[in-house]
Amino acid sequence: MIFIIFALVIGALLVLFNADLHRTIFAKFVSQNAGDSAALAAARWQGATLNLIGDLNVLKAVAVSRNDTATVDTLTELQKRLNYVGPMTALVAAQQAAKNNGVFANPDYKAELLEHAKIVRADYPSKVGPDGQLMFPEPWEGAWSDYADMIEMVANDGVAAGPDNARYYTDYSGGHMLLRLDFYNAVASSDWCWFLHHAMNLLQTYSDFHSWPPLPPQVTVYHPVNCEYFGLGLACASGTVTSLRGVINTVLADRQPGGSLESITSTQELYAAWFWFDPGVWTAWTNFSPNAGFPSKGSLKPQFDYVGADAVVRIETEFDRLTPGVSNAAITWTAAAKPFGCLTNDQSSFERPDTLDLVLPVFSDVRLFPVDVSTAPEGGAFNLDWRKHIEKHLPGWTDDQGVHPGYMQDGVAALVMGCFYCRQLARWEDPAFRGTGIQWLSLPANRASCQRSGGPGDPGGGTHRGH
Repeated sequence: MIFIIFALVIGALLVLFNADLHRTIFAKFVSQNAGDSAALAAARWQGATLNLIGDLNVLKAVAVSRNDTATVDTLTELQKRLNYVGPMTALVAAQQAAKNNGVFANPDYKAELLEHAKIVRADYPSKVGPDGQLMFPEPWEGAWSDYADMIEMVANDGVAAGPDNARYYTDYSGGHMLLRLDFYNAVASSDWCWFLHHAMNLLQTYSDFHSWPPLPPQVTVYHPVNCEYFGLGLACASGTVTSLRGVINTVLADRQPGGSLESITSTQELYAAWFWFDPGVWTAWTNFSPNAGFPSKGSLKPQFDYVGADAVVRIETEFDRLTPGVSNAAITWTAAAKPFGCLTNDQSSFERPDTLDLVLPVFSDVRLFPVDVSTAPEGGAFNLDWRKHIEKHLPGWTDDQGVHPGYMQDGVAALVMGCFYCRQLARWEDPAFRGTGIQWLSLPANRASCQRSGGPGDPGGGTHRGH
């Protein structure tokens, strides 16, 4: 009887384990399909919006050639609105695609969007910079109220796919070690090779939390033009497009085969406020991230060699395990996609869509691409534990319970031990931990094992996201 009882218990555990294994594999497939489809859906709307803005640039050229200033002003305001409405529509499309693939709404994502909508509505219209001027003047009258309404609409409809490359106007700028996720990962895994290549001096000279430089400013965007979610990376500036008259006429002929719009024949300079590709955003991948290590076996084709508008999404799913004594499972999937296009249909004479600087309706395709060479910020914009750590646990925060000093003021005493990243800082503050790393790296054999193998510019090792 005892033997039979043991056999039944072991058999039941094996059955439950096998069921959990199949549930985990199924959840991973669902998360991957949902994330990939959400990124592609958002990128398709980004491409459609870029084409609409490009079409309006072409129509504006016609209006300028006819000295129709009223139409020019109307088209410019419409472009400004599209530069927000289009990406927000991409955010809606991402949610629908994720839900259609079996992923449920994430209440934490909803709370994050609703909280940001409050900030947009309350702070953006009145935030003043050091010069006494508004930091975020409205792109159009009532813009921030309209924008907050759109964010709330998406949140209240349920958020299944977090916009993982969201860039809030009040986000930190980079450059600080405490804002690098790979630093925390290296501490957690005792990855001394990472310190050898990236922070050897810090490992050797660090004393305590007073050694850290101040955190960088939290306002990184002034006079914003682009949406914070799935932004298109455009700029609105006055200029002339006389040299592009031929290209504009070609677009007019393609868009109006019946000839309802006349070609631009005037020799006057076409001066107006146009929408351009921001050269700081639209650039070759090697310029954007020289050490990204783009995982390509061959040379990158020119029709794909540019960074610009892209959509990165984060899917987080949880499910209860059946096996007794085992915690619930959590699965995270991130995916990135972007629109592509070219100025000519002749692949032998390919020209990138931003070659002429002016936005034109040339985007025709969307593709998935590696997240590590996307515009997703360090750690992901919708890794909410990470965002809470850098926004609250490091600088401190105030809530209904009072003022909470952060790590930058009080060191280890201020850390929240329920936070993974705070626990890594507590470990880092231990001199014995850092001493172990220094001693390990002092051995030539260990340092030799850290040598990079990918050639010049190779950052060494893998990344925290392999897709």
